[in-house]
Amino acid sequence: MTQGYSQEGKRLGIVVAGSLSQGIEVKLDSQVSIEDMAVGRYVSIEGKRKRFYGLITDVRLGAIDPRFSINPPDMSDPFIAEVVIGTSAFGTIKVLPRLIWDITSSAMQRTKTVPQPFQIVNEATQRDIDLIFGPEDEKRLVIGNPLDMEAKLCLDLELFATLSNGVFGKSGTGKTFFTHHLLNGLIQKSKAVSLVFDMHSEYGWSWRPQGSHQEFKALKQLFPSKVAVFALDEENYRRRGLSPDFIVRIGYDQIEPADIAILKESDS
Repeated sequence: MTQGYSQEGKRLGIVVAGSLSQGIEVKLDSQVSIEDMAVGRYVSIEGKRKRFYGLITDVRLGAIDPRFSINPPDMSDPFIAEVVIGTSAFGTIKVLPRLIWDITSSAMQRTKTVPQPFQIVNEATQRDIDLIFGPEDEKRLVIGNPLDMEAKLCLDLELFATLSNGVFGKSGTGKTFFTHHLLNGLIQKSKAVSLVFDMHSEYGWSWRPQGSHQEFKALKQLFPSKVAVFALDEENYRRRGLSPDFIVRIGYDQIEPADIAILKESDS
């Protein structure tokens, strides 16, 4: 096996049609349940000299004879169901190729072509994920699992720290938890220094998520020697039994009229 070329995962089917812009159509093998396929899942396609990586973007049902949709067979009979599924009726998935692993040059490239017809399509494995995103090490942080996979997905913190980033999501989807995890990784692996404007006191000291009775440790408790807490309201911290590292005081001579204008409510 070529170095860096990952082992095969579970076979899903074969390539039967498609295009680079619209995606690759894959006919599922008869033993593969279409109910186990999910949009967003990672797959790999075995080319002759390249290995294609992509995402499932659609799941479809197909039939050789269109009359099946008008006069469906009796699927209550196990024998008939076994004969029909995978031959006369079958499942297909649409895969959007994203990356190519070139076996000859051992390099990852953006997808600019498509695999040949009837190439094998497999589930992506942990080695595939590591080949794309990198394995967990001193500069990479595990941030979760790909959809419907037990594989670990890592984030390159050195690259992350050089780019503009944001954590977005609906209320209650875990944005604060995920941000905590990112900040923990950046501090633990010493990849960046973060300045956090903690408007709701969620990152400095212990905190309790909205609607939860459980209290969680925050950055100051986890990394007491690496995290400094700056406070504007010293009295509030004292009431809570906390001791900030620094008290920030703004003198009257440091305030400009424009600073007050920002606080004024809009008349519109």
